[in-house]
Amino acid sequence: MSSVYNLSDDSAVTKFKSINDKSILYFTATWCPPCKMIKPIYENMAKENPEVAFGKVDIDDNAEAAAKYEISGVPTFILFSKDDVHGRFTGADQNQLEKLVGDLKDSP
Repeated sequence: MSSVYNLSDDSAVTKFKSINDKSILYFTATWCPPCKMIKPIYENMAKENPEVAFGKVDIDDNAEAAAKYEISGVPTFILFSKDDVHGRFTGADQNQLEKLVGDLKDSP
């Protein structure tokens, strides 16, 4: 069973991406209602997709990573295949998230 990794600083984000071939970063904030809505869906997707690493970055606790990835709104999801950005979107759209995760899983 896969879980969501809480990435508390930029070095943790860098290490997380380097040790996982396929990964997703979920940028969130405790004060964000749409983030609270999508959180259980994201956590369930982590359990259902063990071949993809799921990370979570709180933009208030990890402003450095939020700035590095130019996060202007939350929730924002960035999908990586190795170190390359495979997809990105902002919003609590379950269908969009599922589509991008499926595309990421199917990528080489």
